[in-house]
Amino acid sequence: MLLAPLSSPAADWTLDRTAERALTVAPELDAARAERDRRVGLADEAGRWPNPSLEFDFSDELGLQDGSGGWSVKEYAIRQPLPIDGRIGHRADAADRRVEVAESRQLQRALAMEHRAALAFHQMQWAQARVEQAAAQQKWTRRFARIGDRRASAGDLSERERLRLNLLHAEAQAELDEARQVHEAALATYRGVLDIDENASVSLTELSRPDSPPSLDTLRERLDRHPTLRAAARQVAAARAEVEQARAERLPDLAVRMGRERAHINGRDETTNHVGLQVELPLWSQGHGRVDAKQSEAIRQDAERRLTERDLGIRLERSHTRLTGALEHIREHRTAVLEPAKTVLEQTRRGFQQGELSLTELIDAAQANIRGSRRYIDLLLEARKHESDLRLAAGLMLTTDYPEQDR
Repeated sequence: MLLAPLSSPAADWTLDRTAERALTVAPELDAARAERDRRVGLADEAGRWPNPSLEFDFSDELGLQDGSGGWSVKEYAIRQPLPIDGRIGHRADAADRRVEVAESRQLQRALAMEHRAALAFHQMQWAQARVEQAAAQQKWTRRFARIGDRRASAGDLSERERLRLNLLHAEAQAELDEARQVHEAALATYRGVLDIDENASVSLTELSRPDSPPSLDTLRERLDRHPTLRAAARQVAAARAEVEQARAERLPDLAVRMGRERAHINGRDETTNHVGLQVELPLWSQGHGRVDAKQSEAIRQDAERRLTERDLGIRLERSHTRLTGALEHIREHRTAVLEPAKTVLEQTRRGFQQGELSLTELIDAAQANIRGSRRYIDLLLEARKHESDLRLAAGLMLTTDYPEQDR
């Protein structure tokens, strides 16, 4: 279904479908998944005992002693390292914590990719709306330029006024040309983010006013589930687990060795058995430096977590304030500027056609309407960007491919 728009030109791209497509094709997520799988592999190895080693000792000693000559196996043994003080458990626990960090970072990458895709989507919506608006303006300015030409030919309009109407039309045409160029640039970015073929048609839903966001207190209550903060917290847990691992590894390594040896004793071949223990002598290093280093790393990671929590709280409040302010600006602009400008333009246009109003009044009304319409779609884009920033700051995702975000 994610590939359907590539073969179905009439299909509209929505914000949700854009986010899903972005996550499907993003190489950043492939890298994050590979890192997570790598950590899973390391965790599997971390929970296993070290492999034993098998030794064979070949010698010509027996051949010399019994006069037969040649080489033979004189001794064979097996050596098994023995992890003590639960070091395997500590190592496995630290590796599991690293898997959790990789999972959180994968979710963090997905959230960032959704944000990037949403910005490209809204920029494309804005460019699309600007082309439609400019085309409508070019259409009615062309119509009035033609009216001006006819009235000038009939002697009802001066040459100066006719030129002003043609100038208004030329400005509208230039605006349309510029809007189309901006649209092509936005389309290129959108196709690049979603990996859409350049020959495929792209049709987006219209740019609209976003809904009012949840309250700031509601968003703060779930901030601890933010992928970035969760990754930071799990990073602290992993660092602390590695402290315990370093402490367990301070004890000297121990290994047991069991072997059998052939010997020539009293003129006969005999086999003797051996059992031995091998232990590292901690003369030069007792592992205190590794423990101290891991403890310092855990302290640093906890400080980074607190810094992340502080910055996310600031960013959340700032994004929420900006979005609510943008929504209020949209409401005020629509009520105080956009709707009155449209009404004044329509009334002035009828008055000009009937010869009751001057050309100057028509041009003033038209330019006021153009400014109001441009400002309105600019405000819509601004609000949508703030909405995307708020989702990023709050850790809210559009897709449901990552159930971990709800836990």
